[in-house]
Amino acid sequence: MNGIAVAHARAEHSGYDRALAIACLIVLSLTLLLFVPKTVDGSGATGIDFSCFWSAGTMALDGHAAAAYDWQQLRQLILRVHPIVNQAPYPLDQNPVPFFYPPVFLFVAALVALLPFPTAFWIWSSAKLLCWALVTFAIRPRFAAVLLAFATPPVLYDFIVGQSSLPAASLLGVILLTLDRRPIISGLLIALLIFKPQYGVLLPLVLIATGRWRVFITASLAIPILMLLTGLTFGWDTFEGFRAAATFATTQFHLTGGLAWYKLQSIYGALRFAGVGYEMAMALHIAVAGAVAIWVLIMWRRNVSFAIKAASLLGGTLLVSPYFAIYDTALLTVALVFLMNVPAAEQGSLLSKRSALRIGYGVLVLLGFAYPIALAPVGPLMCATIIAIIWTQCRQPAMSLQSGDARR
Repeated sequence: MNGIAVAHARAEHSGYDRALAIACLIVLSLTLLLFVPKTVDGSGATGIDFSCFWSAGTMALDGHAAAAYDWQQLRQLILRVHPIVNQAPYPLDQNPVPFFYPPVFLFVAALVALLPFPTAFWIWSSAKLLCWALVTFAIRPRFAAVLLAFATPPVLYDFIVGQSSLPAASLLGVILLTLDRRPIISGLLIALLIFKPQYGVLLPLVLIATGRWRVFITASLAIPILMLLTGLTFGWDTFEGFRAAATFATTQFHLTGGLAWYKLQSIYGALRFAGVGYEMAMALHIAVAGAVAIWVLIMWRRNVSFAIKAASLLGGTLLVSPYFAIYDTALLTVALVFLMNVPAAEQGSLLSKRSALRIGYGVLVLLGFAYPIALAPVGPLMCATIIAIIWTQCRQPAMSLQSGDARR
């Protein structure tokens, strides 16, 4: 019995969980079996969102970058490269794919547009999956962690439509990894994250609250330089185009019903889905967002493991934004991988790390695959699960700082 107890303790400490790994392998195998054939033969409308990126990049290469923000012009080009998106279940006249990204993203869009659309899509998909694997392994250098990162629904959804959530989540993961060890690099990477601004709302607050001034100053200097390069490369009218597109996104698309409410995975989206009016839904969302922001700052000021801090930032980032989609919940997968690094408790824990990871992964999988069936906002429940896991781990008797965490 002593040998078994020792082996169990070692497994708990290492974060290895055979049952969790097997569950991930089963989910990943079933996912590949069910969805890959549809992706390959095109029946799954592969690359719908990527067609928007590629078309915007093509217009930028043609010297008309600002026109990418004109939905009517962009739509015509999308239809030529991806005509399936004008058929059910994704008719463009009912479910448009506008280009809402900040002008800096045109560097990426123009790069992929140098290649034919099908080739560009598969290179884009392969590159972001490779980055996803590398960042996951950097956070937790174990096969089980990489397996968990790939065996979650957000990865599948991001891959099918060709979205940018996996690159953004990977970038945020690297930012956290380099925050203390390479603060200059971390600041430069934060500047790159402006292509997905909703992912960086809490970062400045955390940097200020924890006195990480080198990171903050580097990012503050790099962002205007990046915007200057964008204006010089693609024209200053791209910023006006983005402003108009962002206004349209806010007033007519994302927040006022132009986009189906079930596609908004935020607190705001859930409230609107439930029939709550705009003013009340937005007020409640802001209240929750404020409470979450305060909680995240408290976590970063507390004497806890850096893995806990990173997971709190990742989970809180989604709850703060009124707009995020199902594929954006990839951030919660990164949070789970970080939580695999949390020191295991000795005795008297509310919930063991192994049990917490199993529950967290199970919720992400069940709600993730329930989303296209139920057509309801499941994001808040996913975020709440991660926050609950963080709370249980913070209540562990062994949750004191490990060596080297004092600065973090």
